[in-house]
Amino acid sequence: MYDNSQYAYIVGRLRALETKMLNAGMLERLIDAPGASEVFRALNDLPLVTDSLGDYEVQDFSKVLSGALLSMKELLIQMAPYPEALKFLWHKYDFHNLKVALKAKVTGQGYEEVNHALSGLGTIGPEAWQGFVLEDKKIPLTKELDKKINFIKELYEKDANPQIINTVIDQHYLETLKAISDQLGSSMIEMYLKRLIDFSNLRAFIRVTELKKDRSVLEKLLLPGGFVKMDLYLNAFERGYEELRQALERPIGSDDLSVALEKFMEEKTLIVAEKHAFKLQQEFMARSNTISFGPEPVFSFFWRFENHMLILRAILVGKLNGLSNEVISEHMLVL
Repeated sequence: MYDNSQYAYIVGRLRALETKMLNAGMLERLIDAPGASEVFRALNDLPLVTDSLGDYEVQDFSKVLSGALLSMKELLIQMAPYPEALKFLWHKYDFHNLKVALKAKVTGQGYEEVNHALSGLGTIGPEAWQGFVLEDKKIPLTKELDKKINFIKELYEKDANPQIINTVIDQHYLETLKAISDQLGSSMIEMYLKRLIDFSNLRAFIRVTELKKDRSVLEKLLLPGGFVKMDLYLNAFERGYEELRQALERPIGSDDLSVALEKFMEEKTLIVAEKHAFKLQQEFMARSNTISFGPEPVFSFFWRFENHMLILRAILVGKLNGLSNEVISEHMLVL
């Protein structure tokens, strides 16, 4: 267990840094800029991005935004009283890299073909991923990882669908976050993670159904620890989506799941579930602002910073592709 009072310094520093982040006025100015070059020059007015600009040109904006994220990661690690707790943030990138590397392995790609898609924000360096792809070396991530990778390979041999890789890795990622959450002892993070597990299980149900796999596959993919019990998904599996939708109307805390499933039934896309998961993240960030000491404000700050980098990326991509301001705004995450 951690002493939350030790977070006083970093939380105070982050409150000050928040005033230097992207705000509504700056956002409006960037969207209204006539082109990508003007947006890129305006990044000089963002203190948390300026140091990453270097001699880059507008076409190198991705390197600038990635550099800003890496600099922020290093700053948080320096200030954090318990740097190991920040793995709750960095593991997202580890598991993204694992998906990329594993897809490369099962499709016979080389490391050079996927290196550009790997993020440097995780806890595991590029040498380890290169060894994993080229020499089948183990990734020092979790004890259960080898079993999961073997399970993925077995499923992939039967049905070469990359979605099964996403599903199993997403599940293992949440299991890893659960272990960290238990150590942190934060009721807010615990509740947030429970909802993410619920959405993971809903996605697993949908993907197994769409891939026409049997119940035994779903049993291996469902993750305990959510508000909704795993038996609810298993009992509804044979009878399909409508049975699950009705079942999800009953448990406490499953309202968003029911709505997400109903939207999927109408639109046949998982994007709606992703949007609900993002909404949960936004709600978590808002509640974290009320906490004075603890890891929650630190996690919240970095997630907001990530979101701002995604907004800048969306604007620059839109401007470079000649999209209208209206279209750019529609495809942008909220501040």
